[in-house]
Amino acid sequence: MSRYLALFRFCRRSRFSCICKYFLAFTFLLCTFIYCVLKIKLSIDYHYAQVFYQSQRSQICQNSINSTREKPKLILFWTKIFTNPIDANYINNYLFASPGRCDINRCKVTNNRQELCASDAVVFHARGGIKMNDMPQERSLHQRYILLTKEPPYKTTAIVGHLNYFFNWTATYRTDSDIAYRYFRWRRKDEVVTEASPQSYLNNRQVRAASMISNCYSQNNREHYIKRLSSVIPVTRIGHCSWNKCHKSYYECLNELADTHPFFLAFENSLCRDYVTEKYANVIKNRRMIPIVFSKDFDLYIPNSFIDANQFSSPENLGRFLIELVKNSTLYDSYFKWTNKYELVVPDENDYLCELCKKLNDPKEPNKVYDSMKKWLYDDATCQRWISKLNRTINVSVDETMDYEDSLF
Repeated sequence: MSRYLALFRFCRRSRFSCICKYFLAFTFLLCTFIYCVLKIKLSIDYHYAQVFYQSQRSQICQNSINSTREKPKLILFWTKIFTNPIDANYINNYLFASPGRCDINRCKVTNNRQELCASDAVVFHARGGIKMNDMPQERSLHQRYILLTKEPPYKTTAIVGHLNYFFNWTATYRTDSDIAYRYFRWRRKDEVVTEASPQSYLNNRQVRAASMISNCYSQNNREHYIKRLSSVIPVTRIGHCSWNKCHKSYYECLNELADTHPFFLAFENSLCRDYVTEKYANVIKNRRMIPIVFSKDFDLYIPNSFIDANQFSSPENLGRFLIELVKNSTLYDSYFKWTNKYELVVPDENDYLCELCKKLNDPKEPNKVYDSMKKWLYDDATCQRWISKLNRTINVSVDETMDYEDSLF
């Protein structure tokens, strides 16, 4: 709404104010119509959900799963991964081959829904097309239903929050997930490296920050923060949200920015519990810029490897700190001392299946079910938004966070 009002004020000053106002009025009505359609669609989905819950108990698989240790555990992907089905042949030949990437390879993945009742696990990707009129019609008492996602709550199909007593395990970026599905992790090196002559990282670069952003309207208002920061120090914006686009690979663009920028704004599109992506990891791997993050969870980052914008009273104060930092090369270089003690670990995109396979083959794994996905996925995420007038973050309401349908966005 604030963006709409800003456009309306601009139109009022424009030479084509009349046409502009009619266009904005039409756009507002269209957005209102789409919003209503989404609400109706969600209501229909909720109805299907209630019918599904009421009929679950009577639709039990007649064919029992053969749970012998010799038989590989079968993992069925009920939905796609975004718009693509899982590559079952690649996974089976790469992860679960003998010898394969996984320590335990007694598993097999499939896309074939005809194998539903023979499956030990059924995976639902949160952005892969979960629809209440396309849910499994049978279920075994021994199956584990798994929610899979690397997306923040507001990019998770809203109906997931209403699937209570449905999922047994979660595989997400959250640290309290049953299966780790994170962008990266870090660990202490076996041997601490002692540098004979410390490396210089600043290399006479002047104070400048770079950003590479494709999501122009974030949930946490990072664009408002960056706009105010740019009034104090130069900020180079690259990506879909600016006229400045890099037509090379992401890593080539990042490396070119590092030639002249000592800082990189690794702001996520959402400020939610544990949500830290490759934005930070890519800068760490580059080892030439200090990542500036907007953090809720310090322990997810390598110690002393970053600057947390959330610890400053305003964007302007952060900018003034960065100005002073580039005047002190010793202090700037101290943000890279982590390279002697720690290392970044970026897992393979499919490594979570190794952990899933291990859990499926563990006879001591206890039974579990999520009685409220809304609480775990949305309430417990405690998402926040930065408010420019307040110079601080406030909590985002759960209903607002859930109001997202990937079919129209």
